[in-house]
Amino acid sequence: MSADEVRQRAPIDQQITRLGLGLTGLLLGLFALLMVLHEVNNRRTDVEAGLTSLAGMIASGSEAPLMFGNERDAADILAPLRASPDIMQATLFLPDGSALAHYTQESADTTCHELKPVERSMVVSWCGVAIYHPVMRHGERVGLLAMEASLRGAYRAMLGTLAFCGLAAALAFALSVPLWRRVASRLAGPLDELVDITRHVRETEDFSRRSVAGGSAEVQALSAAFNGMLEQLQQRDERLTDELAQRRQAELRLNDLAYLDNVTGLNNRHHFMERIDLALARTQRGLAGSALLYIDLDGFKQINDTMGHDSGDELLRQVGNRLTGALRGTDVICRLGGDEFAVILEHAGSQDQVQVITTKLVDELARPYLLEGGVGQVSASVGVCLFPAQAQDRETLLKRADAAMYRAKQQGKNCFRVWSPDGAAAPPSRQQLLGEALGQALAAGQLRVVYQPQVTLVGGGCMGMEALLRWTHPTLGVVSPVEFIPLAEAQGEIIAIGEWVLRQACAQLSSWRTVQPGLRVSVNLSAVQLADDAALDGLCAVLAASGLPCGAVELELTESLLVDRSEAMLSRMRRLRAAGFGLAIDDFGVGYSSLAYLDSFPITTLKIDRAFVQPLLQGGHSTAIARAIVAIGVALKVDVVAEGIETPLQADVLRELGCLLGQGYLFAKPLEEAAALAWVQAHGDEGAAAAAAAWPQPAPEVQAG
Repeated sequence: MSADEVRQRAPIDQQITRLGLGLTGLLLGLFALLMVLHEVNNRRTDVEAGLTSLAGMIASGSEAPLMFGNERDAADILAPLRASPDIMQATLFLPDGSALAHYTQESADTTCHELKPVERSMVVSWCGVAIYHPVMRHGERVGLLAMEASLRGAYRAMLGTLAFCGLAAALAFALSVPLWRRVASRLAGPLDELVDITRHVRETEDFSRRSVAGGSAEVQALSAAFNGMLEQLQQRDERLTDELAQRRQAELRLNDLAYLDNVTGLNNRHHFMERIDLALARTQRGLAGSALLYIDLDGFKQINDTMGHDSGDELLRQVGNRLTGALRGTDVICRLGGDEFAVILEHAGSQDQVQVITTKLVDELARPYLLEGGVGQVSASVGVCLFPAQAQDRETLLKRADAAMYRAKQQGKNCFRVWSPDGAAAPPSRQQLLGEALGQALAAGQLRVVYQPQVTLVGGGCMGMEALLRWTHPTLGVVSPVEFIPLAEAQGEIIAIGEWVLRQACAQLSSWRTVQPGLRVSVNLSAVQLADDAALDGLCAVLAASGLPCGAVELELTESLLVDRSEAMLSRMRRLRAAGFGLAIDDFGVGYSSLAYLDSFPITTLKIDRAFVQPLLQGGHSTAIARAIVAIGVALKVDVVAEGIETPLQADVLRELGCLLGQGYLFAKPLEEAAALAWVQAHGDEGAAAAAAAWPQPAPEVQAG
């Protein structure tokens, strides 16, 4: 880079300062030079004038000695020159050119000129000035005076003048430096601000800054124009940002439309086809153990027909949420359309592991759905095809998964089937076997009802029984209610089974009341039964046919049902209360009910869940929660029953908290009919009768309704 380029790239304030200082230095130098030249001229004039005057005086006094050739007088005339330190030498020449007298300064080592009798006026050299002055007498030349003067004095005077001028120039230059810098800053400051704003805009793309530079009219005009340009750029940038944001939103919306289902928010069929191709491609690189699950909902059309399409869409969303919650984040879940879903399981492991996952999904999808129009119930038929073991391309994989799904529908629904080459289904899981056998269990007499006593914690008298359903399969053995109740709800068989349980419990209660008249019985009520008006009609008919008094039979509802606070749900509860049923909230405290709405439900009993009873003696918050539930029961004027009491200490704590009723293994396990009758006979007393008398009765206006 050349020096000119460096100077051109220097900041403008530096350029102005350099230029100003250069001009100042040049002017000061010229001024000093002129001063020196002026001093030289003055000194020369002074020297010439002095020499001419001195020479004239000496020449006028030398006329006689020159005319008579008197050397002594001539030397005396030259002797006063000793008083002048600048006179180096002097000589008086006779007309013939010979020297009459000569003077030389004693301190002069050398002389600058050789004095000769020549016709000259003045000779100037660097070291001295020689003057030749003729000596005249009455117009006749009688001799010549030659005299030389040194210029040392003049030089000393000029050197002093030069030093003074240099010092003055240096001082003036030093004073001009801050002055020029201030001038440069004033001139370049507004431009620096514009440069800074420009750099800021370039680096941050922020067009909001504005210049407030002052200075000259030209700078202000430039600042105003620059601000106007920034204003236009800012407006264009904002418009461009808005347009880009709208374009991004449009792109996202188009992407959603292209890849997402607008009802469930899951991936759609288009995305599914891309992902299944990628999954198949990965399996070709040796990544085995993947599966495609083809899911079709059973009974979804009935939801749309009875509750409306809004409830159907809500159910589909809940299905999507359940699938998402039950599967891994890497699994691909898609809604293919209608009530069909697909799941791509990559690296799921062996076929047994895939069956475990699919069983979990079938059970999860069979649980009741809380919808705005009531409780919905559907199940799922699932077809499974493993890849690459059973299919290596997309078309084959889809066809075989679909065929396996149709076999699941043909073989009872609410189950899954794995595709097999011979067309036979893979060995069914225990859940599938239970689902197939449950339909015949009631008719085959495999179901029975057992009873667990409910007692008064003060006195221990029996005040009621809870009816519990049991199933013993001839080959599968004893089946837990946790296993078969969801199956019965999913398959719609819970309505017939629930009505049968109520009929059995009413018949037993009628028999027991001959022994203990105030005895009551509680029966669990399924969400499917509560959502079905025909099922409620059957329950009310069973109670009416039994001849039992109002409040003798209590229906237990799970707390999760209370999430639905619709008028339809309240109307069904009022209808049951009017028919003579008591209503209990089972497992209270672990569900979703809100205290703000609890008072609006026509309940008669709160049952404290065993989860709060078991740790009563271990500290923590269980005691406080139990105390709060008892207080709620007192405030609502309903009974409070504690479940799962296993030790006397637990019973003592509950009694101290104000809970009067309880059940659990401390008192009795669920009993068969004969054992239950014997237990009633052994534990019936006046305390039980008094507790039974305190059981809340339906209000007269509710019964009349």
